[in-house]
Amino acid sequence: MVFYFVQRGETLYQIAKRYQTTVHAIVAANRLDDPNAICPGQALIIPRPGEVPSPPPGGIVHLVRVGETVFHLAAKFGTSALDILRANQIAHPEFIVAGQQLVIPERMEAGDDWPMLGRTPGRAGAGPVALEGTPGEGWSFTPRHNLGIRPSAPVIRYERVYAGLGDGHFYSFCRKTGRVKWRLPAADADVLATLGECPLAAPAVFDGLAYLCGPDGIVSAVDAHSGQHIWKTATAGRIVASPAVSRGVLYLGTADGHVYALEAKTGAIAWKRELGAPVTLPVAVGDDHVFVCSENGAMFALDGENGEVFWQVATEQAGAPVFAEVLVLAGGRAYDPRNGQVLWRVNAGETLPVARVDQVIYPGGAVDLFTGSLQRAQVAGVSSLTPAPAPGEAATLPLPLTPLRSHVATGALLIGIGQDARLYAWDVESGRAAWLYALGGPSGQPPAVAPEQIVVTLEVGGLQTFTLAKGQ
Repeated sequence: MVFYFVQRGETLYQIAKRYQTTVHAIVAANRLDDPNAICPGQALIIPRPGEVPSPPPGGIVHLVRVGETVFHLAAKFGTSALDILRANQIAHPEFIVAGQQLVIPERMEAGDDWPMLGRTPGRAGAGPVALEGTPGEGWSFTPRHNLGIRPSAPVIRYERVYAGLGDGHFYSFCRKTGRVKWRLPAADADVLATLGECPLAAPAVFDGLAYLCGPDGIVSAVDAHSGQHIWKTATAGRIVASPAVSRGVLYLGTADGHVYALEAKTGAIAWKRELGAPVTLPVAVGDDHVFVCSENGAMFALDGENGEVFWQVATEQAGAPVFAEVLVLAGGRAYDPRNGQVLWRVNAGETLPVARVDQVIYPGGAVDLFTGSLQRAQVAGVSSLTPAPAPGEAATLPLPLTPLRSHVATGALLIGIGQDARLYAWDVESGRAAWLYALGGPSGQPPAVAPEQIVVTLEVGGLQTFTLAKGQ
């Protein structure tokens, strides 16, 4: 091992990167209580490659058997050898020996789950689950003591449903039965009493950990299965927007105008960037960028590694950013993620777009991802079909007769929540109505979708689920 003396302004995250190790390895070697509390002149032990500490939290802990190699394990668990080596601070495959404990990191692809708001770090809002049949009533939950706090959007991971509800607590439920697995306060009681209708931020659940952002500015990581606290990090501002997890880093915005990047396993601050206006909408992550819309009508592209500003543009339409592989969306505008140049625009209302393959889906219809040209409108339940725009003009999409407050795409369906407190479904390809179902009350948050299930949080403070199966 080697010793390193902390320099002024350095973070543990930067030191770990420089020495090609991990924050967790340095924290374990030095028995640090708080990875954000190091100071200039402090001496740190830097573990050398091969000096593997106890496995970091989360992930799958595997005991290496005789004859197993990192390549066998990568194939067995559907990950890569490089990801396993990085997660365990191992410099070379030959350092893996029988009897050693390894953490097998989870791949970012969510499969059939919906682990964060928008499902992916880019907030695409689309998933692969094919729902068949019509919805039937599933289990529901209403807190005993409702404080009037607006619930978060729900997320689904590990056969659990996670959400913040109207009593100011985050919950983990069994997805099949609705049984409460754990319950944690979003903030101290005196803070919760002052929130009014302030919304809670949706959790993000990945690699065995659930990330909870409180209205008091505290970010917590807990074991997704047991609810046991792993770490806490304080930010300087209120957090109302869901975080995103990508490549081992947690990204989020705060109401005091900052964007934070936290090392996901330890809560160590990798960087923070002041933008000059509150950040109350979720950020989107993609192509090594963090895309942020602030309340003063600006959108930023930040370097995911250090927070440096790549570009900044003014946005005319309010809405959180959505990363769609080759472009980034904000409202009805599409921007080049490399330089912020406007590529196309549509007049599409305020609902967030959904990025699905080569389409961008708005409540009134779908447009081509590359050109913004109207591909089709919803045939049922729209006010009118508008003519194609003249060259250079923005297309105006037809608006649904019942305005949608949020929508997501899953399999062949577009699922939307109307202002009339109904759940709507349209066929993605034809635009025709498939079914509708009455909710137990209004909902202002996007639903989450899993096989044979739709989960919705209600503004009255509770949660409602629906089951779908053939023949229902």
